[in-house]
Amino acid sequence: MGATAFQRTGVVFLLVGLCLGMRMGMTEDFSLTPVHTHLNLAGGVLMFVAGLFYAQRPEIPRWAVTLHYWLHLVGGLLLVAGIYGAVTHAPWYGPVVGIGAVGVLLAMLVFAWNVFRKHGAM
Repeated sequence: MGATAFQRTGVVFLLVGLCLGMRMGMTEDFSLTPVHTHLNLAGGVLMFVAGLFYAQRPEIPRWAVTLHYWLHLVGGLLLVAGIYGAVTHAPWYGPVVGIGAVGVLLAMLVFAWNVFRKHGAM
């Protein structure tokens, strides 16, 4: 996994979030706003920004970038699904949103480590 995977995944999250936003606007039903918001920000924006960062820092170990990617992807998908479950009052939402939130948090901790740790010459 590299910068391009982050950027492409971020664009997919944004497209899904934008389509959901358009649907909400057309139907004037904004009950899924939290899902829309997390798709766009936690999925789209954060993934794309990470991709921009990794494109400029190729010296960061591949395993660290890959770990960040998979934690963020799986955590983000579970977080969004769990938020959808919470909004629709699904009985399963609690553990799903919890695991997703922890996954995204761990991904952001790995990202912070990658940002602040000195990796090779700059």
